[in-house]
Amino acid sequence: MRCLSDVGEFGFIDRISRLIPSSPYVIEGIGDDCAVLRVSDRIVLVTTDLCIENVHFRRDRVAASDIGWKAAAACISDIAAMGGAPLYCLVSLACPPSERTSYIEELYQGMLSAMSRFGTVIVGGDTTRSNDGISIDVIAIGEAIGNRFLRRRGAKVGDRIVVTGDLGSSAAGLHALINGVDDKELIRAHMYPNPRVLEGQWLCARSEVHAMMDISDGLCQDMGHLARASRLGIDLEPERLPVSPALARYCGEHGLDPLPLMLSGGEDYELVFAIDARSAEKILEDFHHEFRVQTTVVGTVTDAWTGVRIHGESPESIGFDHFKPKG
Repeated sequence: MRCLSDVGEFGFIDRISRLIPSSPYVIEGIGDDCAVLRVSDRIVLVTTDLCIENVHFRRDRVAASDIGWKAAAACISDIAAMGGAPLYCLVSLACPPSERTSYIEELYQGMLSAMSRFGTVIVGGDTTRSNDGISIDVIAIGEAIGNRFLRRRGAKVGDRIVVTGDLGSSAAGLHALINGVDDKELIRAHMYPNPRVLEGQWLCARSEVHAMMDISDGLCQDMGHLARASRLGIDLEPERLPVSPALARYCGEHGLDPLPLMLSGGEDYELVFAIDARSAEKILEDFHHEFRVQTTVVGTVTDAWTGVRIHGESPESIGFDHFKPKG
């Protein structure tokens, strides 16, 4: 009998998606950053993100407010990935009855801080008993501005692949936490992601941007999702990726290669998108003037294969899978 570690997280999602019936009100169901639903004359975006103690966070190493911020921001980032406007959140919490109320309140303060920054409010949720640690489930509800949104699919042959910001700092921050290194800058990058909400809306309004998602499981793995959704290939050029000063310093101090952290580390919550090659230079110049956010062309869409490769070769490491054994 096959178990989840045999099929992996994304194989499991594929199997479940085949069991789900279709609905005329569902524009996009399982398989993208958000579910896209038709409600009267509006397009609604819905997503959920689960945060489990000792899987996603260690409470002995970070403050409750840090955990709350990240739980909310990670979910809001999915709305940003489709170019939407986040509006409401539902939060369900499971915790032991012996938990201090002050700790839970601090956790909620962290979530509320993140949500207020992006114009989102908590409108409900659920609570239940847990016999082993804390679990937080955040559901975010948003809308597509002008009923336009971007999917993972839609990339076209010749499109350039572009990422916002820099990658790898979150993975380095996790490395610091695990190894007891007090690197405040990188730990903050790991615990306080900044969903690119306004940037996503701006990009979504440009017809030359054909597909988009956020980077949560690592650039290689997420590019594989985008490529397969578009039934095309992506040829990455990792040497183009900028190495932030903090990442370069940390890797130098600890004998690490920054490239695997940037390609497979995950939890960057930057945007990655496919844009028409002829328009890319002008649109990226306008984007930079609007947001002062770095953008980097890191690859090209091709029809020579399906999936992601690095200079035409399969990458050694792809990214994070919840059900695959580590190592």
